[in-house]
Amino acid sequence: MGDAAYATILYEILYDAVIFTGPPLILATLIAFLIGLFQAVTQIQEQTLPQTLKIVVITIILLFFGNVLAAPLYATTLNIFNNFGTIVN
Repeated sequence: MGDAAYATILYEILYDAVIFTGPPLILATLIAFLIGLFQAVTQIQEQTLPQTLKIVVITIILLFFGNVLAAPLYATTLNIFNNFGTIVN
C-alpha cells in the first residue's frame, strides 16, 4: 500500500473525529458566548457558571447523540481492522 492510501485512511479517521467532536464543541462555544453575554449585561462575575453549563451541555449531547456521532468513527475503525492485512503489506 502506498503513501496515498495511508493518507486516505488518515483523512478518513480525522474527518470522522471532527464529526464526533464538532457538534459538542460548537454548542459549547455557543453556550459560552451566550453566558458571557449574559454575564456582561448583568455584571455577574461567577467563573464556574459557564464551565458548569458547558459540561452539562456536552454531557447531554454525548448521552443522546453519542451513538450517532461515533458511528462513522466506529465504521472506519472496523474497516481498518478488517483490512489490516492488506493495509500493512
